[in-house]
Amino acid sequence: MNYKTARTRLVSCGSILLLVFIFLSPQMSFACDVCGCSVNANYFGILPQFNKNFVGVRFNQSFFDLQHTPSLFPKPEQAYSENLNRYEIWGRYFISNRLITFVNIPWQYNMRKDQDLEQSYTGVSDASISLVYILFNTGDSVKQKWRNTLMLGSGIKLPTGKFRSDKPASIQTGTGTFDYHLNLIYTIRYKSYGMNADATYRINGTNDTYKYGNRLISSFRFFYWKQQKTHSLLPNVGVLFETAQRDQSNNIPQLYTGGNGFYFSGGADIYIKRVVFGVNVSAPFAEHLNRGYARTQHRFSTQLLYLF
Repeated sequence: MNYKTARTRLVSCGSILLLVFIFLSPQMSFACDVCGCSVNANYFGILPQFNKNFVGVRFNQSFFDLQHTPSLFPKPEQAYSENLNRYEIWGRYFISNRLITFVNIPWQYNMRKDQDLEQSYTGVSDASISLVYILFNTGDSVKQKWRNTLMLGSGIKLPTGKFRSDKPASIQTGTGTFDYHLNLIYTIRYKSYGMNADATYRINGTNDTYKYGNRLISSFRFFYWKQQKTHSLLPNVGVLFETAQRDQSNNIPQLYTGGNGFYFSGGADIYIKRVVFGVNVSAPFAEHLNRGYARTQHRFSTQLLYLF
């Protein structure tokens, strides 16, 4: 090979590499190699005072440790973290003896820390409304030793939060889509002991560029009802299960999204007249998120409700 031929080939290869770099650089500026870490889970949980309406506030916090992938970074061992905070006004109202509506209005503060770079996004998140039908309820019956309540419902999530295509998908304040969900809630109690199970399957829509994967969240909690003169205490322990399909960007499945996890959960609610205060913490014991490039540290939630 003579010098002229080698030089021509080198220039051609350099031109191709330059074109590839120019084509990819806008995506690299805003790309998220590990996205959609948060399942954004909302549980109904153990619902207080079944025969009463309530309104209140709830706070959910989740911490994640993540690693960059070889797709965008040559050193995948480089780690970063995300802190997702969700504040909610939510309530329950009985339309009739068998039909209940739940309304949720959230506000989100999410933060990502990558080396010396910190990004935060704040704003109104996606509101939702659910209608739940009571199939049967013997929870208030004094004649039954085993008291059961089964409810089925469905609802819609509205695109009240903002979605920005130039920001990471996992820390958006909204999805920019109408999403739909199906709910099942079951509670069984014998004397002061009981078990609560709930499951929600969410069918996500598609905005202009992005679609979050459909998600299933479920929980099984065991509780003990302790009645005192001035208050009641309800401690609980259980297991949570969550799974999510892969997200899609421009109809292309995102490799490092989706996954599933099992989590230990524990908490307590205290009832003082018409006021309910509760806390709950959970941590993973078996988890595979984003092909192993994401890990949940822990999650924490607390709520304050007023019954009427």
